[in-house]
Amino acid sequence: MNVPAPTPAPPRRRPRFQFSLLGLMMLMLVLAAASAPGYYLMHARDSLPQARLVGMLMMLAGPLLLMTVLSIVLSLARR
Repeated sequence: MNVPAPTPAPPRRRPRFQFSLLGLMMLMLVLAAASAPGYYLMHARDSLPQARLVGMLMMLAGPLLLMTVLSIVLSLARR
């Protein structure tokens, strides 16, 4: 009575990289908040004379506002 040798299990493949819906929304929020000051800085020539000021304020205050909003959204998502 010969017992066959066990065959080795196939190697485990890493799962495909996927975004959750919340992760995708956070990514879109970050990218939108990062691109908004660029728009105002690029259009600060003739049509919008105060756009440079708005763009600079958004660049300075944007990260703080973004961290605050992300913190609130993630704390609500945990509940």
